[in-house]
Amino acid sequence: MNFFCHRSNFKTYPNTTFVLILLLFLIGTLFSCKKDKGMNHIEWQNESLSLTSDLCKKFRECADTDWKFIPENLKKFTEGRLDEANCQKRFRDSNAYKLIGHDPIEIQTVYKQCHKQVMEMKCSDLQSGKMNTISACVTFQTIQN
Repeated sequence: MNFFCHRSNFKTYPNTTFVLILLLFLIGTLFSCKKDKGMNHIEWQNESLSLTSDLCKKFRECADTDWKFIPENLKKFTEGRLDEANCQKRFRDSNAYKLIGHDPIEIQTVYKQCHKQVMEMKCSDLQSGKMNTISACVTFQTIQN
């Protein structure tokens, strides 16, 4: 009983109550933070999935079917990435699909431009890495990361 009545501990730490309240507030704020889920823009989501489907198909068609240039340990991984379902799933998790990270209009415009230019490319151009020279695709890659 003497311990509870003795106020010398509070004299040594007069701001204990304030610090505890502040700490509880900060912990509450930390746990209430949610990851940005992006915009729910149905028309864009449908259109972008269609564009992505086209790109996935193009990449599958242009893929080196002999997998000559891909190390043995990456073949399954690469095949999985080119699979239609996996390609779509990965895009659904992306910033572009959710319109996160940049101006939504810019995301849409850049993705459409990149799509258009990639679809016009020959497979040999894609295989040689010319996609990396398309400014819209480079910008889009920045948005995705």
